[in-house]
Parts: sequence; structure tokens; C-alpha cells
Amino acid sequence: MIRGDKYGYRARIGYASPPLTSEVFPYEFYKVVPDGVTLVITTLAITVRSAAEVNQSYDISMKAAEQMAEAGCDSIVLGGVPINLAKGVENADRMIKDLEQQLGIPVATSASAQKEAFRLLGCRKLLVAHPYKAEDNHRFDDYAQKFGAEVLGTRAWGSPFNRIGGIPDDAAVKMARELMKEHPDADTIMFPSPHWPVINAIAPLEEEFGVTVMSSIQAILWQALRLAGIKDSISGYGRLFKDF
Repeated sequence: MIRGDKYGYRARIGYASPPLTSEVFPYEFYKVVPDGVTLVITTLAITVRSAAEVNQSYDISMKAAEQMAEAGCDSIVLGGVPINLAKGVENADRMIKDLEQQLGIPVATSASAQKEAFRLLGCRKLLVAHPYKAEDNHRFDDYAQKFGAEVLGTRAWGSPFNRIGGIPDDAAVKMARELMKEHPDADTIMFPSPHWPVINAIAPLEEEFGVTVMSSIQAILWQALRLAGIKDSISGYGRLFKDF
């Protein structure tokens, strides 16, 4: 139906996406957001997640924020916790305030969105299931501690960074079930990285285990919507969208 409205007639959300090739994030974005909300996406420079790529992506994300504001976005999220924190936690907080003042629209980062989601959901005893190799487990222990939770267990799927879009859509559920069997006292399952299939796993796992499921894509989309003035309660993708 042609209505005479722009596609993002309710909100246009800008996202700086770390992978040079971004597949899963836009797909899951449109599964979750209400009609009238659209995505303005810029891809950064990450292919293997080297230090050089992270630093390059930080610089690109600053330029991307300016361009997304020029394009008329209603809120902006800068993706990638390693990129967000590349120059330190204090700098990341200051960067958000500086960009909001400069651009005149709300700005968040993947790190700030997850920190706020952890706070609202009351996450304390955490299980982490991630798409990368086991050698990356320690990175998520560190991130979780930054967000104020204790990590009880971590599970890796084992994918290279540039192949995580091809992970099966039941991988998150399988890893979460294994972790819950080992750590039944956990109160939260976390899925880091918004670039592998997790969005359909959130509600079924919350129902099955009676715990909170928190994913980075969930936190990013929730924060972006709220900053853009979209307050809809969205069912089917976990407590964060439904209750906050």
C-alpha cells in the first residue's frame, strides 16, 4: 500500500556496524522493530578484529555519526564494545556526551546500551554463550565484569569472526542449555555480538528456564528505539522489550 509516508515515518535509527560485511544485524532488526522504524547502517572496518582494525573503526564511527545525523536519524548507536572502549571507559562516556551536544540527537554505544540493560534487568549471575573461538572466552568475562555481573560459565561456538553470520539458528539455544545444566543457579544468559542468530532464542529460553536472557542486539535495538521516542512494548523477544 502506498501511503505517502517515508519508510521511517516513526523513527530512523542509525547504527555503525563493526563488521565490514553485516548480514544478521539488519535481518534481525526488521524482525523486531515496529512498522515505521527503519535502519540507517554504516559498516566499519572489522574483518578479523585486529587492534589496527579496531582503531580504524573508531575513527570511521565518529565520521559515520556525523553523516547519520546529517541524514536525519532520530537516534544513533555506535556498535562494537572493543571499538567503544578502545580509548578507555571514561573516554567512551565523554564521547557520547560530546556527540550528542555536537549532533543534537541522542547517541548511545553498544557498551552503554548493554550496561543499561544489565541494570534494568537486574543481571547478577551470568552465563555467556558467544559465537567466537574458545580463546576469546576471557574477553567476555571482562565485559561482563564491566557491566556489574559475575560470570559463572562461558561457552564458545568456535566460529571465525567473518563467518559468524553462517552459524545455525539453533546454536544459541544449544549452548544456553548446556550452560544451564552446568550452572542451574544462574539468573541470566547473555549472548554477546549482534552479528549471529540469537533473537529467536531469547523468549523460548526465558520461558524454559525462568531466567533473563540478554543479548547485545536486544540491548542495542531497545536503547535505539527508546532514545528515538518509540516506547512500544514488543512481545516475543524477551523481558527487555516487553517490560521496559
